[in-house]
Amino acid sequence: MGLGSELTRPQHGSALLEELSKMRQEKFLTDLELACKTKSFDVHKLVISSVSQYFREILAKDPGMKRLELPSLSPLGLANVITFAYLGRVHMSLYTIGCTASAATTLQIPQLLKMCVDFLLAELSVPTCVYIWNIAAAYGLLPVCEARRYILDNFVQFAETPLFTQLTLEQVSAFLRDDSLLLPSEVTAFQLAMKWLDFDASRHPHAAELLSHVRFETIPASELVSQIQPVPRMMMDPQCHRLLVDAMNYHLLPFQQNTLQSRRTQVRGAQQTLLTIGGRPSLVLWRDPREGGATWRHLTQLPAKSFNQCVAVMDGFLYVLGGEDQNDARNQAKHAVSTLSRYDPRFNTWLHLASMRQRRTHFSLAASGGRLYAIGGRNVEGLLATTESYLPSSNTWQMRAPMETPRCCHSNATLPSGNILVTGGYINCAYSRSVACYQVESDTWVDVAPMETPRGWHCSATLGGKVYIVGGSQLGPGGERVDVISVEVFSPESGTWSRAAPLPLGVSTAGLAPMADKMYLLGGWNEAEKRYKAAVQKYDPATDSWSLAEDLPEPTVGVSCCTLTIPPRHATRRQQHRRAPTHEE
Repeated sequence: MGLGSELTRPQHGSALLEELSKMRQEKFLTDLELACKTKSFDVHKLVISSVSQYFREILAKDPGMKRLELPSLSPLGLANVITFAYLGRVHMSLYTIGCTASAATTLQIPQLLKMCVDFLLAELSVPTCVYIWNIAAAYGLLPVCEARRYILDNFVQFAETPLFTQLTLEQVSAFLRDDSLLLPSEVTAFQLAMKWLDFDASRHPHAAELLSHVRFETIPASELVSQIQPVPRMMMDPQCHRLLVDAMNYHLLPFQQNTLQSRRTQVRGAQQTLLTIGGRPSLVLWRDPREGGATWRHLTQLPAKSFNQCVAVMDGFLYVLGGEDQNDARNQAKHAVSTLSRYDPRFNTWLHLASMRQRRTHFSLAASGGRLYAIGGRNVEGLLATTESYLPSSNTWQMRAPMETPRCCHSNATLPSGNILVTGGYINCAYSRSVACYQVESDTWVDVAPMETPRGWHCSATLGGKVYIVGGSQLGPGGERVDVISVEVFSPESGTWSRAAPLPLGVSTAGLAPMADKMYLLGGWNEAEKRYKAAVQKYDPATDSWSLAEDLPEPTVGVSCCTLTIPPRHATRRQQHRRAPTHEE
């Protein structure tokens, strides 16, 4: 005699549901009547309460209940709920989804609500997106954000439908305000706003209000003249004309643009990205993370060859300053320059600005309080202790308080307070541990607790309120240069130093920048191998660990790194949903 085995009937569940449904239709053992507006249904308490938390709670309080009034539900919605309870399926269409979602929400049936959500997502298309948006918003369903996103991603096609002109002023304004609105250009935003206004003469008084959401300042001046100015309303309506004048002034006064930045000067869909600037080769590359693994792409060409330059980002602009116009392998600073250029990522243009008062290479640059600060460095005359600051509105440099001791090959970082921390470098013919802090408001220098390790040619960056000192080199026992792989962390609150995980690969004259909650170290010179490196090393403070990211296209040295918000380089479309119903359907 064996122990036996358990046998199952695969169709038992579906067969049981089918039989229960027949029993309901025959009113066999039904024990509850559900009544809505114009119709009533006989059901089994056990079946209906098995899918609905609402019925379970009602019947738990009154198990003997014979009839339950549900006046807020439509007969079709209640019928769909009952069909779902007995058979686990329901017929849905854009015509019935509203009443079905309403009944599932009222009766607390999460499984049916999920089916409604899946159906709405599958039916998203240009003709249906507004209807689905309204349904989802009315019943608090998840697709409300998906429907809105679909409209934002397909706004030009949507604007070709009659639904566009039926939007309210508040709705069309909300779309035009949205940073993620996907359009071929900002001129298109203006044209669509005019289309909505011209559809109904009663909307004309709202012209200035609606057009204030068009980002005229991001439209090139030539297109403002050729595409916007010829529209009669922009010249005849004083408030609309003011918007055009403000945009033209923005383009005519490039040195004032820093103080004129606003939402209207920001490109839609822009993304913050990691840049590598200058060095060898002398290019500006950006890191595109959207293709599974990140890819380095060409962004722009520097106005001139540049090595050991410094960069800073301020008010959405990239500033490239000083350095050398030739790669000086002997580090004699004979080719130091004083030039300053500003890159505008919105128009992919460079603007030459006033040069520094001194030529500088192997110096440091910081942005704080709306000014740039160039600190120390050297030129053909020797090491520098001087500091000078640049004010964009006047396009001028001013000398500030000098450091106590000349230094070069150092690094700096802007503290959360706006003060500037200067670390290490080459002082008095030796690598230094010394740290000084420039007090921006008082234009004074104060000494800070020194680092544990002397270093020069290193990098520093502020992340999470702390300053990380990374890489560089120092002199070994025999006077030779050796890589520094230790990473030191400065806490501005306590004024003390601590250590972080060491570098996997020691590098000097590399580029360092924070990006989101990580930090990236790019390229540089490795003393151990005597080679330029293409490595990208990524630090995660949450785990205090380093990892290797995608390499640069080729080894580079004397490079700078920063994060900059740039316009979308490739129009992305969300995956197309399955087809929308035809007009006949």
